[in-house]
Amino acid sequence: MYKKIQQQVDRLEKRVAALEKAVRGNKAPSQTGSKKDKDLVLRIVNKIGECEESEAIVNKILDKKSMEGRILICFYISYKYFKNTWLTTGDLERITSELGVKIDVRNITNKIKELRQYLESGSVRKKGRPTSYRLNRKGSIRFEEILHG
Repeated sequence: MYKKIQQQVDRLEKRVAALEKAVRGNKAPSQTGSKKDKDLVLRIVNKIGECEESEAIVNKILDKKSMEGRILICFYISYKYFKNTWLTTGDLERITSELGVKIDVRNITNKIKELRQYLESGSVRKKGRPTSYRLNRKGSIRFEEILHG
């Protein structure tokens, strides 16, 4: 009797895990700091250096003092090359640090408040909790203006 109940519980746990995995695929990631996030940061930094717009990016964004361009470049590369992957302010700090133009997390958070019209949020902002963002269509148009305009 006990074995039969245990088998049913095991099957139910597998089904619940499969359902949770399917649901998580459609939402923004809630945890940061994993190896996958660090790999994404490095891939974004490498893509900025080797994409076709890299020379324009260096001249018009990284060499200027504008935080808007430096923040939007991270989201734009994610949008264009990595299926619009969700990024947090911690990811942005690591990306800008790797590019040699580090922006502190607190400054990024304050600037994102101004840039909300260009971003979509994965969850409601809460103090002390990382919020995931990604670029929307209006944001990609704005970055193109900064880069080419």
